Amino acid sequence: MYRNLFTAWYCLGVLALCFGAFLILMPFIGADRAIGSLGFLGLFGFLPLFPYIFRKEKQDERDIEFLRRALFSGFCLGFSAIFGVTGVLAFSCQFLRGDSSIPVQFMWSAPYFGMITGIFAFSFMLLQLYYKGENPDKGGQTDE
Repeated sequence: MYRNLFTAWYCLGVLALCFGAFLILMPFIGADRAIGSLGFLGLFGFLPLFPYIFRKEKQDERDIEFLRRALFSGFCLGFSAIFGVTGVLAFSCQFLRGDSSIPVQFMWSAPYFGMITGIFAFSFMLLQLYYKGENPDKGGQTDE
């Protein structure tokens, strides 16, 4: 359980770091150059090391099912965001500019937006699944 919760909070922390760095840099160097703050998304490369860090923790079928549900919802929402942003860009370029191609400066937006949306949905769903059944009056025990 703790590995999954740590993973969810780690993902939310990396996203907060990226957006915080972007918002801090944007007034000083402009939005085009502040996109470089999305390089902090490389910290997600440490996620495969978490099973080795939390080696002693055993996962039961509930933890695996929660992780599976959260991954499924994150991927579904992320891919729908990618296709939604790409569709909006193609639609706006076709009808507003009269051109059928998407400008190069906007090509980064669809995959980044989809990835960020998917990771946020994964983390939020995992936290919701773990904290959904807790009752604060009973010391964190479930109502079963």
